[in-house]
Amino acid sequence: MSVSEAIQAHHQELLDSLKGYSQALSESPSQVDLGELVVFLRQELLSHAQGEERQLYPAVDPLVQAHGKATATMSVDHQFIGGLVAQIEEAAQAAQHATEAARPKIERRLGRLSLQLEAIFQLHLSKEERIYLPLLEKYLSPADQQRILDDMHASPEQSATPVKTTLDLRPMPPRERHPLIFETFESLQPGEAFVLINDHDPKPLFYQFQAERAGQFDWEYLAKGPEAWRVRIGRKAE
Repeated sequence: MSVSEAIQAHHQELLDSLKGYSQALSESPSQVDLGELVVFLRQELLSHAQGEERQLYPAVDPLVQAHGKATATMSVDHQFIGGLVAQIEEAAQAAQHATEAARPKIERRLGRLSLQLEAIFQLHLSKEERIYLPLLEKYLSPADQQRILDDMHASPEQSATPVKTTLDLRPMPPRERHPLIFETFESLQPGEAFVLINDHDPKPLFYQFQAERAGQFDWEYLAKGPEAWRVRIGRKAE
């Protein structure tokens, strides 16, 4: 057995034990030896985590920097989240068509899946907020940070459109806004876009685009107030 296989086997042992305790607590909590559970958590689970911190991660860290991808583990989280969502969807559909006798078992499964999803999603968000966001704030410009946020909230089709610039109208005199907007639009190459930020809903601008650039532009709200409206305006590819 290789070292990797030995580590994976130990992981499976820990996971099987934890699942056993979780199931017992869910179905017959009075039958669970709580002292035994705490001993397992402290002497097995936490001990394993501490060993990884001391030995495994220092060895893996330079390997990830040289040969891997720092965000790969976050993508694994997304795969698990997607899998749990699919299982919840399947169980929800089954519950809708289940008999009265079968429904309680399905509902218990839905509860367990929802708790699993909540736990992994909470952990995932915590990692992003504690590790990634401080790096963005420290090393990227506000414009680059805003562009990332805008692209995250865009539809998959729109997010593939390169954003050339962000145009913040709020500090500008009203008479200067529309000429600059259309000047910015005309500077776009087909398939490019810019993000417009305004202090009110720019709906009149949308109607002006419809009248003067019909069929030439894409319009997508990224944020709708109350303090700022953000719109991605793209030039359609020819």
